[in-house]
Amino acid sequence: MSYELKQVFAGLPQMERGVSKIIGGDPKGNNFLYTNGKSVIIRNIDNPAIADIYTEHAHQVTVAKYAPSGFYIASADVSGKIRIWDTTQKEHLLKYEYQPFSGKVKDIAWTEDSKRIAVVGEGREKFGAVFLWDTGSSVGEITGHSKIINSVDIKQTRPYRMVTGADDNCATYFEGPPFKFKFTMSDHSRFVNCVRFSPSGTHYASAGADGQIFLYDGKTGEKIDALGGAKAHDGGIYAVSWSPDSSKLISASGDKTVKLWDVGSNSLITTFNMGSDVMDQQLGCLWQKDHLLSISLSGYINYLDKNNPDRPLRTIKGHTKSIQSLTVHKNEGRPYIYSGSHDGHIMGC
Repeated sequence: MSYELKQVFAGLPQMERGVSKIIGGDPKGNNFLYTNGKSVIIRNIDNPAIADIYTEHAHQVTVAKYAPSGFYIASADVSGKIRIWDTTQKEHLLKYEYQPFSGKVKDIAWTEDSKRIAVVGEGREKFGAVFLWDTGSSVGEITGHSKIINSVDIKQTRPYRMVTGADDNCATYFEGPPFKFKFTMSDHSRFVNCVRFSPSGTHYASAGADGQIFLYDGKTGEKIDALGGAKAHDGGIYAVSWSPDSSKLISASGDKTVKLWDVGSNSLITTFNMGSDVMDQQLGCLWQKDHLLSISLSGYINYLDKNNPDRPLRTIKGHTKSIQSLTVHKNEGRPYIYSGSHDGHIMGC
């Protein structure tokens, strides 16, 4: 008897307090993806009930990012393994596998031609590497940091530029390829959690545990401004994401808010209040087409409503840890699936 997969009921992102969660976007704008355990979960952004899952990593997966072409995804785990796999086939065939360093990978960035990949993290011998996607050959060195690198991004327009942010409170700027260290920015007073170029490449932003967001010129690396003045958030900032037209960005913070900023006028447009419980801390965000997404410490995925900042349009709930029990119950002829998980939650669908 043969079995056919009918549907995937996706789990939520696996969260850790005080650690940012990267949520990646499909360049075509249709899907978003995140990690849980040894899996990469891909969900349709308009209908998140449509989901796919990649389960070929041997260790816990930490980050996954689409190639700008949309044809491949690079995912990385706590051992330092990078797997590049196909998005167009159901089987998600493995294209290449590399291990640029030993230790947890914390972020991945592609060049806009989908030919070079930068990875950073908690390497034992080094904190980052840049290489060609099809050969693994080095195309520069990531230097200039004395502690774990948390974030990396590459400008999606030529000339290429790269920026990294680390636990040494610094961001570093590179020109290339081959990518070479240019200078260090020491504007933050605590860990730099996230660095992101605008889609146009004209700016990049760095966000830190000090509650500050700094804005820089994308081509020269020169500091332009601090968003929100002395402090953008009352708590540490874990993620920022730019609007497709590069005029605005959202920031996710441990102060349980997400903020929407107008970059040109350096003004706050909206504050999304996500709750008062510790599980309402915001550890990740994504601006994908017209959708503004954030991830709470609880793992809940929030679709933010610009017209009603105190209540999300929808909140996706589910399991964040392994499912321990499952049963099917019929009510008025309609079957319902109930599942119980290690995190103490019971879900019905």
